[in-house]
Amino acid sequence: MVKRVFSFFILLTLCAGARAGAVSAKAYALVEAETGRLITGANVSERLPMASTTKIMTGLLACESGRLDEEFVVPEEPLRVEGSSMGLVPGERITLRDLVYGLMLESGNDAANTIAYLLEGSIEAFAEKMNEKAENLGLENTHFDNPSGLDGPTHYTTALDLARLGAHAMQNEDFADIVSTWEKRVPYNGIQNGRRLVNHNALLKQYEGTLGIKTGFTKKSGRCLVSCAKRNGVTLVVATLKGPDDWNDHRSLLDYGFSVLRRTRLLRAKPDIQASIVGGVKDTIRCSFDEENLEASLSDKELPQVKTHILLRPFYYAAISKGQKLGEIVFTLDDVVLVSRPIYAAEPVEPISPSKLKGLLRSIFP
Repeated sequence: MVKRVFSFFILLTLCAGARAGAVSAKAYALVEAETGRLITGANVSERLPMASTTKIMTGLLACESGRLDEEFVVPEEPLRVEGSSMGLVPGERITLRDLVYGLMLESGNDAANTIAYLLEGSIEAFAEKMNEKAENLGLENTHFDNPSGLDGPTHYTTALDLARLGAHAMQNEDFADIVSTWEKRVPYNGIQNGRRLVNHNALLKQYEGTLGIKTGFTKKSGRCLVSCAKRNGVTLVVATLKGPDDWNDHRSLLDYGFSVLRRTRLLRAKPDIQASIVGGVKDTIRCSFDEENLEASLSDKELPQVKTHILLRPFYYAAISKGQKLGEIVFTLDDVVLVSRPIYAAEPVEPISPSKLKGLLRSIFP
């Protein structure tokens, strides 16, 4: 499969003159979630503080740790932190999953620090992991000093990086399930369901199709927000930084995105794909690929620009078994990979027998 790495995406802005309505945010980016390509934005590469939208990365790393259902004892040191809290008590036992609920719904800085200590031993070590992940995702204008989003000298992101981080995080099923939850009951210092957590993301109640993901605010950063919504098969992610009217900004930008993009089949006619065979009873064989749900979220103007790439070797040596993977079919838009599928042999090919091979050679070289 062609690897979808966000750092290699070429930015694509649709209808440069046809933007959403007036946006209050200093910087914003609307991206198509499957590809991470830019639909519209402003100051998308300006480095700005991100406040608690930082917790998207913290929560993602926790969800990817493989330890979500492991129970931990809450240490005292990470609870010495200012700002929002889920009300953790030193010495209480809690699962990592419930910590992530407290992190993403109540925006608990105590949860963020506790996750860092439990998984990596310190704030600094966890921040290193956050930055490693950002680098792996190609988020070149993002740097983390801490897991909570409190202001730091080198704690920054951009609207585009943040939107793409959000799109990537929403691909994790545990993460997506947590941030889509409006209210959750978790234990409080041994009392079952003793702690009530309520999501700060009002769009979950106010905008049809909203899936998550995170709010943020400090005096330095102003209001920050990342949202994800899906309608009619199209999934969008919006990030706004320094947005005093962020709820309305997101409604406007999401409305614009859904008005521009629609779910579209990529194949008008199935291509006839054949592979060349050497040393077999056949010179060529038919190939196939899975055509089901071969779709992408595109504008009407984009569809004619989609290119199909059939990636096969010049030839294959027999024997070939039916269903053997031979290559790949890839659909791209301005070098951004939309969809890729394996190409398989639709029929087997046996190698030519030694006697037939000798006869063939005699006919060629009498």
